[in-house]
Amino acid sequence: MTFQQWFARYLNQDESQVKHLLDDATAINFLIAWSIFESKCFGGFAKIDLFSAFAKRLTENLTFDFDALKQPALHFHNRYQDKQRYCSLMHKQKSDKLTEILGKDFGVLSNYEITLILLIVIYRFRNNIFHGNKGVDSWLFYREQIELCINAMQLLIPIDPEPA
Repeated sequence: MTFQQWFARYLNQDESQVKHLLDDATAINFLIAWSIFESKCFGGFAKIDLFSAFAKRLTENLTFDFDALKQPALHFHNRYQDKQRYCSLMHKQKSDKLTEILGKDFGVLSNYEITLILLIVIYRFRNNIFHGNKGVDSWLFYREQIELCINAMQLLIPIDPEPA
């Protein structure tokens, strides 16, 4: 059995759709970035209740460039003002903190809130991909959002300095 056949069976999806997905760098990049992100930022197991502490620690980092996070955060803030899109992202899950952040004007959000919205959205995309809430054939309809998630993870993953 090929990997594509196995993966299609595992996801209970059509093999041709899985092949299409695996041929697309966007999906592969997300999966790789997620693996590194979860490992480096959350010790290998990201959970939504760890995000607040991570965002607080990051805001204490005086050298972190929060301006770089604003573009993806603004996109998601605007996107999930739409209740149908919000429901598609969250499904039956609930995040009071995300709802609270979305209820504010973007211009007044703190660096903590900007970080938190990104963490929650990235996590929900991860869950929707890995847990099959979205069919494989629909993943790439969200290419722009997936690429923003990848970009945000790249910014959030600490780069170890070069060895001396």
